[in-house]
Amino acid sequence: MTERAEQERRLEVAARLVRVTPARVRYYVRAGFVQPTRVEGDAPFFGDDELARMRRIRRLQEDLGLNAAGVEVALHLLDEIQQLQAALDRRSR
Repeated sequence: MTERAEQERRLEVAARLVRVTPARVRYYVRAGFVQPTRVEGDAPFFGDDELARMRRIRRLQEDLGLNAAGVEVALHLLDEIQQLQAALDRRSR
């Protein structure tokens, strides 16, 4: 199994890549929707997985019109589906 080198991005760069404001990224972190890969001092850094999750959150809010509670439920269900898929993949090996 090869490890991929993951580039970590500062909050402002992550916000620009996800097309949200830095304040929105801070909200995602406070709400527990996404966790920084690491925090150095007061500066959070985000990897590719976190960026993908923030894009998913943005789509849930903008495209489907979900509020914070709806996003929380949707993320929980999506996480469970991903865990079940991983378990099935491990079984089939």
